[in-house]
Amino acid sequence: MVASSSQSFKLLVSQNCSYFFKANIELRSFPDKESHIFIHDINSYRGANVQVLHRCYPKQDSSLLQLMLIGKTLSKIAARVEAVVPYLPYARQDKIWKEGEVLSAEAVCALLADAGFSSLATFDCHFVKKPGEVTYGGLRIRNFTLSEELVNYFKAKVPDALFISPDKGAAYLVNEIGGKSMTKKRGEYKSHKKRAVRPVEELDASFDVKGKNVVILDDMIAGGGTMIKAVRAVLAQGARSVYCGCTHGLFLGDAYTKLQEAGAEEIICSNTIASEAAKIDILPIMKSKILGKF
Repeated sequence: MVASSSQSFKLLVSQNCSYFFKANIELRSFPDKESHIFIHDINSYRGANVQVLHRCYPKQDSSLLQLMLIGKTLSKIAARVEAVVPYLPYARQDKIWKEGEVLSAEAVCALLADAGFSSLATFDCHFVKKPGEVTYGGLRIRNFTLSEELVNYFKAKVPDALFISPDKGAAYLVNEIGGKSMTKKRGEYKSHKKRAVRPVEELDASFDVKGKNVVILDDMIAGGGTMIKAVRAVLAQGARSVYCGCTHGLFLGDAYTKLQEAGAEEIICSNTIASEAAKIDILPIMKSKILGKF
């Protein structure tokens, strides 16, 4: 049990988060690959306020199912249960671009609510686009931003940097420090049998970057298409140097290498997703702002 100024709570930690705290939820598989979950000393959570720290990436489909099974079990005995998920999968699928698409972000949140979670705490959730609380898919979401930590990291290295976001959706990451935002336009889906890809067609900067050190911040870097175009665009307009930072570094395929080849001096992220590029540690923020404060 961990005490806070407002209330006491109990923390459950999934095996996939054992490098933050000692795990008390075992994640195993049956021979047929179905999940087997074991919650240690489960009766001690009866009537308690419980937070469950659990990663949902990689293997997001099975990890989300594991989280739902945990929530369904705990909600039968606990007073209330919050999921603490550093990176929320499916958050980018919050709009319908083509008739027949599933609104996955809303569906995932609704499933978590149906599984018994009273709330979700996460970092820089793509569809929220600001820090604070929202209700989405019937689930209360507490969204915490790493903008200050990202800005401070780069200010220590490049004090005179101009901070920008590669699109309006990530503008909140740089607004507090007078940053600028580029304008992005995506194209239609590319024809592909297995992958769904909407390439970035245009990325425009209507502000002066000539001779300046530029830091580009986004909530995530996945395939890297947006960030690569942003790096190339500001260098083409005369930027002296370019640095890239994000909260969630997926770096799919060779995205990291391509960003380096495009001219990025440094590329960093947080450890919401395990990565060699992770320079921002979320543990102090979880301890000070999330755990025990729900």
